[in-house]
Amino acid sequence: MKTTSFLVIISLVLANYANAQDNKPTQYLFGNNGKTSVTGFGAPIVQFWSKGGDFAVSSGGGGAVLINQTFFFGGYGMGMATVHNVENLKVFQTNGTAVSYPTLRTNFGHGGLWLGYINNRKAAVHWGVSAKIGGGAINLMDADYDMTDHKGIGIDGVFVFIPQVEMEMNINRWFKINIGAGYQLVSGVDKTYINASKEVVKYYNSSDYNSPQLSISFLFGGFGR
Repeated sequence: MKTTSFLVIISLVLANYANAQDNKPTQYLFGNNGKTSVTGFGAPIVQFWSKGGDFAVSSGGGGAVLINQTFFFGGYGMGMATVHNVENLKVFQTNGTAVSYPTLRTNFGHGGLWLGYINNRKAAVHWGVSAKIGGGAINLMDADYDMTDHKGIGIDGVFVFIPQVEMEMNINRWFKINIGAGYQLVSGVDKTYINASKEVVKYYNSSDYNSPQLSISFLFGGFGR
């Protein structure tokens, strides 16, 4: 009788517990009580880094889809805004003739995928992480080139990866300021030419583009309550 009574009590307890759990909404790893919030944002971006020891600035922008105000994915594009000249470059052509360039300007642009995570987004100031993963090119142009009619030399396709940690400030429901710090990693820098000493050398050094970097972004979009 004691064993039977004990089993009956356990069964009633388990039944009540199961009923209580059935009345609760299903929980999800990505939260939001099972409702997925999809919004988005756009952002102008300014990046500060070091090109071979010289202060460099890249500017551009991006946009992304924001899931539950926590995860985002989208795209970005950046271009170097500061002027970095190469002086007195002499390149020997395959036919043996030499072309001299008194002053050339370095261009560096890239774009691709933009991913990120935002932690505790309701706090006025909170943190997050993001990564820009893309491709681009480095090339050289006349220092006084015309944007509507120019041809580059030494065009070198590269891969760019920029992971960073960030601090975000909620200004209002549709505007945030994001300050990030990370590292710009550029690979695939291997374009070569024949110099005045008839040596095969690279147009660019990868170490000139691999650099710690700081960024500031101004995010405009639907950031919810």
